[in-house]
Amino acid sequence: MEFEEMQVIWNSQNDEKLYAINEQALHDRIRRKGQSVNRLVGIFEWIMIVANLLVGVVLAVEAFYDQEPLLYYVLPALYLAYGVFALVRRLTRRKAGERFAPTVLGELDKALWQINFLINQSRTIIVWYLLPIFLVASVYFLLNGKWLWALVLGLVIFPATFAGSRWEVNRYYVPKKRALESLRETLLAPPPG
Repeated sequence: MEFEEMQVIWNSQNDEKLYAINEQALHDRIRRKGQSVNRLVGIFEWIMIVANLLVGVVLAVEAFYDQEPLLYYVLPALYLAYGVFALVRRLTRRKAGERFAPTVLGELDKALWQINFLINQSRTIIVWYLLPIFLVASVYFLLNGKWLWALVLGLVIFPATFAGSRWEVNRYYVPKKRALESLRETLLAPPPG
């Protein structure tokens, strides 16, 4: 928690002992931080669900319209499977999030759990999502004689996506996690004196 925010909480106390903090203001602040993390996770999940289902349907319709052989349905099926998997994973994550108590520490632990989930998803997306799609799409392009597209996919798009994913984690998610961990350590520290 930043010094200015702590100052506001400190100054908002009325007739309370000087060493006590306004627990309601602190709880509200932690709840807002948790909601911010929850929004990030929700956006990530809905992008994965909607984008995968949409791309899967469009590719399947296109393959059907062009009367392609069965091999050309592998990529749409992969996208549709990822969309359904993302939806199931979202439902599972939301149910698991119910186990946290509605206390200051419970809200903080839930926010930390969610940011760790988001960091893990962003870091492992290369292996469980992009690599399989990259391989299937490359085979698709090579079978269609579009070796240049397969080359661009392998040498430009895949590395750029990998670097972008790492940058996003380090730029946005890791600092949020550190701030939450710092706040948790401060709350669990023994009182001075």
